[in-house]
Amino acid sequence: MRRNLAGLMLLACFSLAACSAKDAAPKMESPQGALAVAGFTNPRFNWELLAGYLPEEGQRVKRDDMDKLNFLLLSVLQEHGVTDFVSPRITRQCQEIVVFETVESTREAAFKYWLRVGECAKADYLLLPQVLSYQDRTGGEWGSQTPAAAVFDLFLIDVKNKTIAGRYHFEEEQQALTDNILSVDKFIQRGGRWLSGEELAREGLEAGLRELGL
Repeated sequence: MRRNLAGLMLLACFSLAACSAKDAAPKMESPQGALAVAGFTNPRFNWELLAGYLPEEGQRVKRDDMDKLNFLLLSVLQEHGVTDFVSPRITRQCQEIVVFETVESTREAAFKYWLRVGECAKADYLLLPQVLSYQDRTGGEWGSQTPAAAVFDLFLIDVKNKTIAGRYHFEEEQQALTDNILSVDKFIQRGGRWLSGEELAREGLEAGLRELGL
């Protein structure tokens, strides 16, 4: 009887955790004005970041993985109803036109560069995604040898006011429930499976874009 009661209590906790995660609300109002979206970049030095620090400088993310992340970004934006924006293809043209005004490698120079990219794209806001590391799952979804892991930042730059309007940092390596009981809500949502790198990144993008009002 005690075991049954404990099981029911645990199941109730699982249900509450899953519901609370689904009800997460945006933390920012939707940006008003023209939006430009940049494709993912892979900073390999801390000065290339607008905030935070790299887990390891010089770490390169594979081109195929970058393509996957860019596809996911556009897919999640569309699912969220965000469709009216300057595409990464057009933004890329501005990235090729704009060059650093200074030889000095600083965060200030990096921020000025992205401001000029936003101005070139005639945008009020620029969404800048930067992936710091990415690791796909090895093994199956029910018995992974190496879990999926991803670290990335989403920056929403207010081009007109020359400020960072919002930042979302995602950093996770999937863990088994036995390794981290605090991840019970995620364990329930994921059906006890080991996610692929794309599935993990999608979770981060959905949460991050929602938090930025997108």
